[in-house]
Amino acid sequence: VVSAIIAYIVPRALGNIGKAFAPSGSSQRTLPWVQWVIASFIGGALGGAFSGAMGNQSFGNWAVYGAALGIMQWFALRGYLPIGGWWAVASAIGWAFAPLFGGNPFGGFIIGLAIGFLQTIGLNMEGKSWWIGGNALAWGLVALLLPLLVEPLGNAFGFVLGWIIGWGLVALLGAFLLLLPLSRLNPKPNNS
Repeated sequence: VVSAIIAYIVPRALGNIGKAFAPSGSSQRTLPWVQWVIASFIGGALGGAFSGAMGNQSFGNWAVYGAALGIMQWFALRGYLPIGGWWAVASAIGWAFAPLFGGNPFGGFIIGLAIGFLQTIGLNMEGKSWWIGGNALAWGLVALLLPLLVEPLGNAFGFVLGWIIGWGLVALLGAFLLLLPLSRLNPKPNNS
């Protein structure tokens, strides 16, 4: 609950800093893929750090990871898409489902489906199905690769640094896999 509140408040508080969404008719829209990838890595690393600092809280750890990831993604996307603070809240809520499906080999797909669906609620966009399906596929594949990322990095860099870098790489890999579905999200034209 605290993660969802933070995920809602931070974008609201920082919403007027920097770029804001400009309608597609006013300028050429370009996918901010570099910002998206960097923001996702930073969000994943911060989420991993905050989650690790909490100790074993189960749902709370995953919600914190999702909130940090969603806030950083919101920063990267707000000049490209008309998204609000709900994006980060949906990320926190979607990631909080992880303990329910962690032992399931298809758990990552289910979690990704929840994240993608929640992030598109209320968005007046074309390409929502790409985003929902893309999240399911991306996070499902990342979940399958997870043992190859976090544990070896922990062994190589020590537990704390390995944990932070590992969860940053989890988000980075997910961000790369989500570039195509992200490019398919487009604001619907206004029907005046």
